[in-house]
Amino acid sequence: ATPILTLYANVKDSEGFRAVFRNNVPALILMGLTGVMGYHVFQNIGIQYTSATNSSIIISSNPIILAVLSILFLREKINATQALGIVIGFIGVVTIILTRGQVLSISSSGLVGDILSLGGGFSWAVYSIVGKRLSTHVNPIVLTAGSTIFGTVFLIPSMLLLETPYLPTSNVIWLAIIALSLGASCLAYVLWNQVLSEEETARVGVSLFLMPVVTTVLSVTFLSEPLTLFMLAGMGLVLLGVFITERNNYPIEVG
Repeated sequence: ATPILTLYANVKDSEGFRAVFRNNVPALILMGLTGVMGYHVFQNIGIQYTSATNSSIIISSNPIILAVLSILFLREKINATQALGIVIGFIGVVTIILTRGQVLSISSSGLVGDILSLGGGFSWAVYSIVGKRLSTHVNPIVLTAGSTIFGTVFLIPSMLLLETPYLPTSNVIWLAIIALSLGASCLAYVLWNQVLSEEETARVGVSLFLMPVVTTVLSVTFLSEPLTLFMLAGMGLVLLGVFITERNNYPIEVG
């Protein structure tokens, strides 16, 4: 993903690409350390020490963490209606997760994994806050490429320490890697930073609640997993929460 983003950023805005490395290296390092390396490392290690349900719920709290940090560091103001929308959306996510046959685990042995999963959510929030500040004067594609370059620098040694490196021999695995590189690592990051440059951070964060909804729809459609009334209720709560937060009648005030 890094070479693709770097090449595209140079073609799209070569002057901006050079400028961001002259003026914003500390911010790019922080974004790479948190959103590219920290988020994935914390998430993947955390799930090894806690249940998948705990990890899913904690990671799904990202919009809440993001909203709090946006108030503290970006001076965004969230009114009571939008706060209610965030809470409703989170309840919907928890409902979806718990009704997929998973069980919430509360134990001292899983505490380390819970903390690591929370670290993943916090890392993504920091990445987004810093990205929001830079997005006012840096092209989102350039911003994504720059932060990904530094993130890769941090991610490679962490991978070597945590996993035994090997080259896949299956064509299916290579296709999956390519799809993830182009989709989750390139397109998703660029779109996220693009939307951050145009909308308030807390409002954008609420869209993360839609991930379990999309996952449920895809698993029911392509994996023939059962769809229960509680799942539908959870999906409805998520959509309601997003609608309440996004509706134009209650704009977020930026001080």
